[in-house]
Amino acid sequence: MWFIIDDQMADDRRIRRLPLATVGLWVKLCVIHSKGISMQAKDPTAYPGHFDKLDLKDAGGTMKQLQQLIDSGLMEEHDGGWRPVYAEGICREPKTLTEEQREARRKAGSKGGRRKAANQKAKQTSGDLPENSQANGEQNGSETGSKPSSNLLEDSQAKTWHKTDTDTDIPSPTPPAGTSKQTDTPDAGFDHFAEAYPGSVGAKGRKTEAEARNLYATIAGNTVQLARLQAALRRYKRAVNDGQIRTGHIPRLNTWLRDQWETWAPEPISPSPIHKHTWNCEHVHQLMDPHEAEYDHTGSLRNGNPSEWWKACQACADELNQQQTSKEKQ
Repeated sequence: MWFIIDDQMADDRRIRRLPLATVGLWVKLCVIHSKGISMQAKDPTAYPGHFDKLDLKDAGGTMKQLQQLIDSGLMEEHDGGWRPVYAEGICREPKTLTEEQREARRKAGSKGGRRKAANQKAKQTSGDLPENSQANGEQNGSETGSKPSSNLLEDSQAKTWHKTDTDTDIPSPTPPAGTSKQTDTPDAGFDHFAEAYPGSVGAKGRKTEAEARNLYATIAGNTVQLARLQAALRRYKRAVNDGQIRTGHIPRLNTWLRDQWETWAPEPISPSPIHKHTWNCEHVHQLMDPHEAEYDHTGSLRNGNPSEWWKACQACADELNQQQTSKEKQ
């Protein structure tokens, strides 16, 4: 997959207003995101579709720079993290080829290569024929040798050259009727995960492999924890590739899942607290203030004799809380 920057990017007002270091961070994050999307096409668990604070730190960026990109409309929040916004005039959104398109491209390239080799061989043959015919005094042989050359030239002009970037002119074949996309089973999810792990997993069916499979299934049962686990694996692999962790110090997968993965995972995002309506909250005031003159304000809550106004506001708050609870249950 290619990340393509528009040649007019430098003239865009959003880019001109940003510091050079922030623009460089944006390019780096876009490349990381595009690579992740490409990996995700082959293995859905390889990339969650966004990056988080630790990924930002690994790229050498700061939250201040990220906020500058968000304010400029070049980044957006997504599923607890962030992802690039592909703006017209700055860059082009990468496209992921289907497996059918990749296969069609491979066949087209192979066919074009064979045709090119045949043309070159035929030209060499046709170039030798006139010399042989003059030496032997055979004019008919020269005429016969020129015909394949002209035909091959027409074939050469008729060739279709396919582009090698992410766009393709090859139509995507329609899937056969009645087939549906198969979803990954828990075992398939573990197999993908184990294949991506940089260390040893253990022989299939042995104690270490069975323990790793059970630990993965326990974590994957919670979608939030599964996303954290996938992020932890990406960071761990990056640390191994960068030489921060020596190859001989990589534990087996069951040990890593049991004792270490959470140290590499991002902090879980705590859900925002649910607002509980009270008689004096802004939502109640928005509904009740237009009718305030209709109620008596005489009374004292401290003395156990609340006013009619307080009772009406409290009843409104109770009703709002009840409606909110009903929505949560749905």
